[in-house]
Amino acid sequence: MTDQPSTMIASGAGQDHLPVIDALRGYAILLVIAVHTLGHVPDLVWPVKRIMAMGFYGVQLFFLASAVTLMMSWNRSTGPIPQRSLKFMVRRFFRIAPLYWMAVFFYWFAYEMQPEQFSAQLLLATLFFYNAWSPYLIPTVSGWTPVPGGWSIGVEFCFYLLFPLIATVATNLCRSLLFFAISLLVMLAASHFGQGFYPEIGGEERSNFLYFWPPNQLVIFSLGILLYHLASDESLSRRIAESRISADGASLAMICAMLAIALSLGLNKFFDWERAAPPTHLVMSVCFALWALVLLIKPSGWVVNRAIAGLGTVSFSAYVLHFALLKYIGSFLHLSWPFGKTGLQSIAFEATFVVLTVLAVRVVAGVTYRVIEQPFIAIGKRLLCRRPRALEAHATQNPGPPR
Repeated sequence: MTDQPSTMIASGAGQDHLPVIDALRGYAILLVIAVHTLGHVPDLVWPVKRIMAMGFYGVQLFFLASAVTLMMSWNRSTGPIPQRSLKFMVRRFFRIAPLYWMAVFFYWFAYEMQPEQFSAQLLLATLFFYNAWSPYLIPTVSGWTPVPGGWSIGVEFCFYLLFPLIATVATNLCRSLLFFAISLLVMLAASHFGQGFYPEIGGEERSNFLYFWPPNQLVIFSLGILLYHLASDESLSRRIAESRISADGASLAMICAMLAIALSLGLNKFFDWERAAPPTHLVMSVCFALWALVLLIKPSGWVVNRAIAGLGTVSFSAYVLHFALLKYIGSFLHLSWPFGKTGLQSIAFEATFVVLTVLAVRVVAGVTYRVIEQPFIAIGKRLLCRRPRALEAHATQNPGPPR
């Protein structure tokens, strides 16, 4: 079957949950879960550990999918820019904030935090999404982490604040290429000049912070916007649609690329000028973007299926909650595992751990998606529906001067 997805991508097909976008999110959460199991399996054999560590870049796949989805939604909306921007921020707030804020309360008890560990500064930074701007707020230095993995949510919210401006400027392929180039320069400047920040902390702590903070991740969002315009380009879409490459073939190539990067480049956080090695998160994101481009244009084959798309639909809940589930499942598995946990047997332990965690995450995240996420998303939509009616009523009562 020949797919004609460019129209579908450009219009969003009238929805925010295209199966292929949800599939990308599903693979992203699988990668994130995989890398976070490593802290619970210290004796995992080295080659497998090195490969599983590539799940560190599942967050970048989330960023790419998010940028594409936001561009679809933005270009589907109408009205003046201020009105569209307000709608955008209201939707994003009610999509992210309620579950995220509840997670602060949940993790305080799940991780058995003590009163002396509480920090009002950390709490405010988390609640208002500026936690990725300081090593003391993420934190990459020791301290209370209100929501594990919350750095990426803070980074994404920073992108939300910039998005209306970006979306009104990066309106075509050439402009999105320019934005990508600018973002690349921002990343280089941030990694270079950032080395002088926070001289009181250690080199590794500073390195971690400079990797996580928004200027280093903006380039990934810009790549997602570029991906949107590539998938919307009629000529390129037609060429890919008529080519022999398939979604399954592109997925196999993606796996091979990931293995090659894992065994050669490793977890390289910044440009290594001596080795002429780019940062791994950029290399992986380029590979993700090329893979996603094929999937967006040819969303068929085994790689886009109901199971992975279903996991992607609840991926935000899955991301927020999987840290706690890893803790509980890891403790249970270590107590009940009847075999060894070293050498080749560590691979069986790791595989069992991943499978059990993914199944548990899917069930629990499905519940929180229905009980928490969807109701608050609906509240945001109702607020947006009331506002136009209120403006219309005001205009009717105050018609203004005749023209």
